[in-house]
Amino acid sequence: MRHLFFNRKHTETHFIKLDTRKCKACRKCIENCPEQIIGKIDLPWHKHAVIIEHNKCSGCLKCVDTCNYGAFSVTDKNIKETGRVKKRIINKFMTNCMLLFSGIIMVLSGLLLQIGFHIGNTNDLHRHKNNIQSNSAVYEQSREIDPMKIVCGLNYPEWSAIHKISIVCFSLLTAFHIYAHSKWYKSIFTKHLIRKNISVFILSVLFVLVAITGVIPWIIDSAYGTSDLRIMFIELHDKIALFFIIYLILHVLRKSKWFFTTYRNLKNNNHTGIKHIKPAKRII
Repeated sequence: MRHLFFNRKHTETHFIKLDTRKCKACRKCIENCPEQIIGKIDLPWHKHAVIIEHNKCSGCLKCVDTCNYGAFSVTDKNIKETGRVKKRIINKFMTNCMLLFSGIIMVLSGLLLQIGFHIGNTNDLHRHKNNIQSNSAVYEQSREIDPMKIVCGLNYPEWSAIHKISIVCFSLLTAFHIYAHSKWYKSIFTKHLIRKNISVFILSVLFVLVAITGVIPWIIDSAYGTSDLRIMFIELHDKIALFFIIYLILHVLRKSKWFFTTYRNLKNNNHTGIKHIKPAKRII
């Protein structure tokens, strides 16, 4: 039951409103609010969240995304603002879909290169040595890679090109994704929430390591050609990438509900003509 001394400033901002009757005092909204405008009522007979500084609300909707009980919702005060909210959700959904698609291509092409060529059958290598013309020929020979071997309809240079393009796309989208959630990343450090978000933190670190160990061989090859140092970084890249793939798959599985729920909300919104939609649980 809402306390009588609460006014709208304690339960509503320009962007969101709080229904204290639905609040279960899980405190997730407090932990995830980058502006730290949400407080708590911790009375023995009643516990719930409360908005303590409504003027500082930036409309990031982290509280709406985080709450599993529907206590927070988007306000209808400003139709223009709710239109911006909808556009923001659509852009977020499309970005994550492209991130998922490029990640799948990156993982599959990387696994095909690893399984089909790096640890594949090398009996026919010497028959094709004379046909090797790329600037990475020494590397291919040192790792006993047959560039003329066909795996799933494509040879090594073709799969390598697909893998590189998908890496570039995935890296750019991931950088944008991290930038869009920069306040959240900052909050997990300032509020000491790394332990509660350890899987996301490890995934981020692995991504940085995979990107660095993947880019360095390209630089070495362009500047100095094939060398033992380049091969060492490629081997390191392959090993770290396996751990990255495992964490990436687990992360996507944990957030699969977000994709389906957001898609359903967007679809229903287009059919019914509602001015705003409620975002699904956040994805990081």
